[in-house]
Amino acid sequence: MPSLLRSPSASSSLPPPGHFALGRFRDVMMREDAEGQQLSKRLHGVAALLFALAIFALDVLTPLQGAVAVLYTVVVLIMARAHHRGSMMLAGIVSALLAIGGYYLSHWGDPPGSATMRLGVSLVAIGITTLLCVRHQAAIEERRRSDERYRTIFNAAGLPIWEGDWSEAHAAVRSGATLDPDAVDRIARAATILDANDAAARLFGLSDRSALIGGTIVDHHTPAAQATLGVIVAALARGDTLIEQETQFLSASGDVVDVVLHVTLPPGDGGWKRVLVMALDVTERNRAQARLAQSQAELTHVSRVTTLGQLAASIAHEVNQPLSAVVTYAKSGKRWLAREAPDAPEVSECLDQIAANGTRAADVIARIRDMARKADPERGVIELVPLIDETVALLRRDLQTHGVAIRVSIPEGLPPVAGDRVQIQQVLMNLMLNAEQAMADTLLDQRELCVDAMRGDHEVMIAVRDCGTGILVDPESLFAPFFTTKSTGLGMGLSICRSIIEQHGGSLSAANNDDRGATFRFSLPIAGAKEMGA
Repeated sequence: MPSLLRSPSASSSLPPPGHFALGRFRDVMMREDAEGQQLSKRLHGVAALLFALAIFALDVLTPLQGAVAVLYTVVVLIMARAHHRGSMMLAGIVSALLAIGGYYLSHWGDPPGSATMRLGVSLVAIGITTLLCVRHQAAIEERRRSDERYRTIFNAAGLPIWEGDWSEAHAAVRSGATLDPDAVDRIARAATILDANDAAARLFGLSDRSALIGGTIVDHHTPAAQATLGVIVAALARGDTLIEQETQFLSASGDVVDVVLHVTLPPGDGGWKRVLVMALDVTERNRAQARLAQSQAELTHVSRVTTLGQLAASIAHEVNQPLSAVVTYAKSGKRWLAREAPDAPEVSECLDQIAANGTRAADVIARIRDMARKADPERGVIELVPLIDETVALLRRDLQTHGVAIRVSIPEGLPPVAGDRVQIQQVLMNLMLNAEQAMADTLLDQRELCVDAMRGDHEVMIAVRDCGTGILVDPESLFAPFFTTKSTGLGMGLSICRSIIEQHGGSLSAANNDDRGATFRFSLPIAGAKEMGA
């Protein structure tokens, strides 16, 4: 008994007989491959044949006498469902033969009359129906071939192309809605992509075009793309059928892609259900144009700097004489002071400083003139300890004015290096002044400039460390010619500093500190026996 109670429940869960066979039959019928088309043709052929035989039986065996012959047009229409022109023509011929056969079987020997007239009408109806079905099928096949050509071009095109349903935008325009940002956002989220090629998927950084079909590209929109969509919708509302706009999209990786969009509305699509969008990737073109514009600006800057360099060489020549006179007068004044007022040490020290700074200024100008003449630097042995102390002494007053505390750390026994003393001092001074300027926005009690020297295996390294805001760009870009982070800078200081250090066989680099600020480090080779002997 329990088994009998369970059996109906178990049987109710099973599909009805023939369910799987009918399901497979329906799937094959829906397919558009050769097997599905052949099965469809056979099925409709059998149905048409049975219907034709039924009409023939009615025509011959019933007293209707030819009135049903016009129903043979249904046979042709049934075969038209198979979408095969040969089968339609065959159905029309067979139907005409059956109509004629039925007429002779029912009216053999009768004089022509109304039955003959009905036969003629039936044959004309069969012929017209067959002709119309064949022409309709030819139009369908031509449309299919056109669609196949379109799809082939669509998928094989190297340009990104996608087809979208913008019916929501059309409805918004027809309703008179204002194209404000919220309305444009709703339109973007409703613009479904019906089809897209592989190039479109690559444009957005996707692996396959199926990732686009059925969705939207609103996730790839930038503010520029959102604004461009509003312009395009407004142009379509004015009746334009071909619109070109340049905008930007975001790829799946977050990169900005510059594109020129060509939006086309196919003829007869008044509801904007099929809007064709083609995109031309101009990212590299725009980058090349930006690089060209930058190069032109740098070239213009070079021209100005070259003119300034020629002027500086002329000024150096003219200023050298007054500086020599300043040094001479300072030394003469010290001698007169020693003779007239020997108990004035402060005045004597002041004159010593005037003479020393005048001599140093004359040396700097001499180096400028040498650089203008492309002369080789005057290499010699440089003791870094007095050079650092002298540079700190020169900048101490300026550092104190800006509230910058300075800390110098030099180990004992630091070996000398080989190079041009004036140029190396200029590099160190430039780095220290940059460090001072980098702390302009730092609190006064936190402004500290550190100069550290350390010995390596074959070189001496000097580090200039500040407590400013740090380097906000790629540190390496600071050494590019004409690159500056200052509104009044020329962008040449660090580039020249690196050039000087590299000419001395060393290196100059920059990096952000772990806590705050940045550190600039340069290294110079230790003086060898040749330089020490010289």
